[in-house]
Amino acid sequence: MSHERSVWAGTDGRVLIAVSAGWLAVRLGREAIPPLVPTIIDEVQISPESAGFGLTVMWFVYATCQYPGGRFSDALSRKTVLTASLGTLVVGFLVLGVVSTYAGLLAGFVLVGLGGGLYFVPSRALLTDTFGDRRGQVFGIQSASGSVGAMAAAGVAVAAISVGVWQLSFLPVVVVLVGVLGGLLYWYDGPFVIGRASLGLGGTGRRILAVPRARSLLAAYICVSFVWQGFLGFLPTFLQAEKGFDPAFAGAAFASVFLVAVVVGPVAGRLGDTVSRVFVGLGGVGLAIAGLLVLVTAGSTLVAVLGVVVVAVGLRSYPPVMQAHLIGLFPDDSMAGDLGAMKMIWTGVGSFAPTYVGVVAARSSYGLAFTGFVACLAVSLVVLAVLHLTGE
Repeated sequence: MSHERSVWAGTDGRVLIAVSAGWLAVRLGREAIPPLVPTIIDEVQISPESAGFGLTVMWFVYATCQYPGGRFSDALSRKTVLTASLGTLVVGFLVLGVVSTYAGLLAGFVLVGLGGGLYFVPSRALLTDTFGDRRGQVFGIQSASGSVGAMAAAGVAVAAISVGVWQLSFLPVVVVLVGVLGGLLYWYDGPFVIGRASLGLGGTGRRILAVPRARSLLAAYICVSFVWQGFLGFLPTFLQAEKGFDPAFAGAAFASVFLVAVVVGPVAGRLGDTVSRVFVGLGGVGLAIAGLLVLVTAGSTLVAVLGVVVVAVGLRSYPPVMQAHLIGLFPDDSMAGDLGAMKMIWTGVGSFAPTYVGVVAARSSYGLAFTGFVACLAVSLVVLAVLHLTGE
């Protein structure tokens, strides 16, 4: 496929629009949750540990569904799995839209994690099927669309809190998801296959762990995922508790993460396609470390916001380039399952980050919890530096 042709052209462009809009909807709903955490703690009458555990449940279910989503999309079809995931997400966000108890909250988190987990890897595989070696660029576009959704989610959450009904945050999410499901069924003419498929987890595990680069990159990605999930889950709460931000300003700072990501994702993806993906990932981790140090030690609002922006640039430049690098390591007929298995591992470990933040905050402070993220990213920085210097 020629690099001169626009990625937005023709049928391929419609596929990109549909898949990107789907990810926008997932992020619109999922990232509405962190700004709501202080309100949920008060209204559902739960502790920070319970709130952190709920977020861990959502992320853990999301993680465990990565491999099945990828594997089934290889064995059945991309369209089958994407349709099932979008339907599950609709139900999950409807539950969150009416919930008033902790049990209901957990049920909604489970469904959202399930639907989101089944969506991500098949969507990446579909883009790879469609765009081939330009996958870094379109991964960046899809990542940016998710960031648009997440940025809008912060505003929706703040608006819902201001009218006193936080559950209203999820109403527009359901509307968008239904539209995306209809658009996917109409635009994408791929097969819809129903049947049985084995997980084949043993063979997949042996295959991905047999690749030295994959093992090293998995270790680095685990560290980045842990930091991202903990940072994202408690950033608004951290800014209110540690830096004295009011809820609206904390929500705006949270939204700035995704405003930055709208620009950073496509730029990093295209840069990674052109130069070294590992080098771009290395630079992103270095920036994230610097941003965290600025954020934790900030003595003023302006400096704290600067820290948030630098962390966002670093962490959101990482996924499109490193996922494009990883998916190129695996055979075409198993790439979705292989990437899904790796994402299941790094997201699964990362899912414990909100619980880590909640526990440390309850016993000490959110500042101490965020400081711990610097050490975690330092491990990733060393791994990527070795890979880059050794030519891997």
